[in-house]
Amino acid sequence: MARNANNLCCMARYHRHFGLERDPFLDTADPFFYCELGALAKARTRLSASVDASRGMTVVLGEPGTGKTSLCAALEQELLSDDAIVLGKILDPTFASDTEFLVAVGKVFGLALPPRSSAALKNALKNFLFESAILEKRTLVLIIDEAQNLSDANLEALRMLLNYQVPAKKLLNILLFGQSELALRIEARGNLADRVDGWLRLDRLDDGMASALLDYRLTRAGLPPGRAVFSPEAREVLIRAAAGLPRRLTMLAHLAMEEAADRSAPLVLEDHVRSALFARGIELPVTPPPAATARNAQHHESFFARLFRRFATK
Repeated sequence: MARNANNLCCMARYHRHFGLERDPFLDTADPFFYCELGALAKARTRLSASVDASRGMTVVLGEPGTGKTSLCAALEQELLSDDAIVLGKILDPTFASDTEFLVAVGKVFGLALPPRSSAALKNALKNFLFESAILEKRTLVLIIDEAQNLSDANLEALRMLLNYQVPAKKLLNILLFGQSELALRIEARGNLADRVDGWLRLDRLDDGMASALLDYRLTRAGLPPGRAVFSPEAREVLIRAAAGLPRRLTMLAHLAMEEAADRSAPLVLEDHVRSALFARGIELPVTPPPAATARNAQHHESFFARLFRRFATK
């Protein structure tokens, strides 16, 4: 019993074992640890520009764990610092009908809309958007996370909301964050796809970016200059196992540091990382030959180009 209590205490304070002020690898989208690497920096710039110009809808795509939630949290923090912006967010857009969805849209903007007909709800939202965006000169932003869960009826409701505009701008900015299948569903609805202002894809990190992410989080957590937490071998195995996914990288780094702290080790070694992999049932991937990696990248790029060829000139 005493050993279990000691282990729990050690895990709860593992970051202190390494001289850190904070836990650098919590599985939360904390803007304090947000690191803009690669596509994230470009994506946030384009999202901000789209909102500033009130251009309508922007879609952010990515596999689970590629950083969509972190990007969304950082963007929210930026938008909330502007008093002229009214921000609403829907975390899970799983609604039984377009009526439920429209009521939820009103609710995130502070409107208590009764569950009337779809047409009546759209008219009420149109009046609110016009009053806020035109008369009060405010910018309205609706963020929808897990947008691949939107039903066809709710995608159609979004299309109708995008029809509300004046010559200079859209009355509502819509930012969709979702997995790759969302692109196919929007593409299948040409009248909605044509209203998308921008498509952004978050790809996996390369090894250099993954290593930089580890260093950034450790530094933000208070790691003294010149001090290491991971041995070179541990870092190499950790990055390979993460396979370019930031969420998996931080989760495995957290478990490996806990394992090292539990053994009172001053440094995270390869064995600690492998113990973390075993605990989560993750097998270390075999590194593909360079030629195969290049072919895969070329195939992925050509697929994406074909998928969005109709938007290439936007």
